[in-house]
Amino acid sequence: MASINSSDHVSFSVAQARLQEFFEKFVPSKRIYCINPGCVKETEAAVLYIWEDHALDYEHTNRQAALNVTTMRVNGKPHWVQSHYCCECFKKHVLVGHNKNASQHYGNYCDGVQEVDVYFHKEPQPSTWYNRETGEDQVLTEFQEYMLAPWRS
Repeated sequence: MASINSSDHVSFSVAQARLQEFFEKFVPSKRIYCINPGCVKETEAAVLYIWEDHALDYEHTNRQAALNVTTMRVNGKPHWVQSHYCCECFKKHVLVGHNKNASQHYGNYCDGVQEVDVYFHKEPQPSTWYNRETGEDQVLTEFQEYMLAPWRS
């Protein structure tokens, strides 16, 4: 029962409460793009420096695809999600926000499907990404962390 009283439980409990409030306001639809009008600007760093890393011909000009109804992984467990936000905007505005004890693993990316696992910890832990060139998970570089910082958008 010690984990129930831990700060990671409290952090995720707060996130769960925010999710519940968000879901109660959700009206199902099949949006094509993220509902956030600032999506292009707010997702540019993640797309350019993680998902499309080293793709010199990629130009980030469109909003990302809306999640609508999907499954996300938080603390290693699947959770059903319904959202008009894209993956990055959902994490930024609903799930993680400015929580310094949340880490993210940016997994493989294929044909527009973004794979991200979010973890809530007792203390800050590094976020990671899957480097397609090396085929390995790596800790985000200082530059990637800087570009993803919430205060930049």
